[in-house]
Amino acid sequence: MSGATEEAMAAGRQSQCAADLTTRSGARLHARTAQASDTGLLSDLFRHVSAEDLRFRFMDTAGELSAGQLAALVDADHGVTTFLALCGDGCAVACCTLTEDKDGQSADVTLSVRSDWKGKGVSWTLLEYVLGCAAARGLKRVSSLESGEDRAAINLQREMGFVARLHSADPMEYTLSKFVEPQPGS
Repeated sequence: MSGATEEAMAAGRQSQCAADLTTRSGARLHARTAQASDTGLLSDLFRHVSAEDLRFRFMDTAGELSAGQLAALVDADHGVTTFLALCGDGCAVACCTLTEDKDGQSADVTLSVRSDWKGKGVSWTLLEYVLGCAAARGLKRVSSLESGEDRAAINLQREMGFVARLHSADPMEYTLSKFVEPQPGS
């Protein structure tokens, strides 16, 4: 089990997850759950996410997120938990959102990374951490719905053990799912 997963498991038992992480490229990040007061950080993050990645995440081509979309990312009352990855200067470089299903056993996950932070292992490290937090919360399955065009997201998740299933042929969409379990000793 990696250090990020162990930290997530321990932190996931608390109401707030927070940990210092290091990506495979050596980038150092601080991950924590986003609060309602973080909508400014989220707004800035999404201003630096590519138009294509925004389209994949939000299924539209709107340039900037609305106040309502930003507020929904920190709406814990509706089973939404967003995790921020911050670099040393406090800038949000990525976020990963878990939206728990009403069954309390599963959640959907979405991930966004600033364009200038791609290729540094941020997606892998943050998603691995969030999966650990999900398991520590007692979730059993995490899934995502991906456009067939978003090969990077599909490949990342498959490398992490997600299983891809065709969701729709027109447009081409895949549902990727992974069962998560607390590791022994956590």
